[in-house]
Amino acid sequence: MVKYFFIIIFVLAFLYTSGFTLQGGINYTVQSARVESFDNITSQINIAKYKKFFQDKNYNNNLILMNKGIRYYKDRYITSYSDGEYTICYKSNKKNSYHYNINGKLIGISINQGKGFPSKRITYDSNGNFDSVTLDVSRTEQFIFDKNKKLVAHWIGKNCYNEQGELIMTRE
Repeated sequence: MVKYFFIIIFVLAFLYTSGFTLQGGINYTVQSARVESFDNITSQINIAKYKKFFQDKNYNNNLILMNKGIRYYKDRYITSYSDGEYTICYKSNKKNSYHYNINGKLIGISINQGKGFPSKRITYDSNGNFDSVTLDVSRTEQFIFDKNKKLVAHWIGKNCYNEQGELIMTRE
């Protein structure tokens, strides 16, 4: 009788534990995000490969679109920032995005690594040198570290906070 009792308990325990899918996300602290972010970073890229992006070829049109609040246009996605800088990501190559200053001059290139979450974007300056890395924890949360591993921004939704938790920027 005891043998049957243990068999029933084993079967019930197996059904109970295997019948549910664990759901939830990964929570990151600043330190765990830092470790994940700097794993497998290349310190330089060949910037000559990106010569055609040194100046925003759609600068005037992009300014008009941003002023109208348009974020998606034909072949590109546009993200504008409260300091006047903006980012363009072309639909034909979503792996790369191009960061421009207020005058449409390239100030950085970000290259995505990975799909889904977490994933990271490595940003290089206009000379091709490693500048920063962004860890995308979710659609609404990102950690950004500079080349010296200092937290420079923590985006939560449309708000950006510094290392002290102070609001420093917003995005549309």
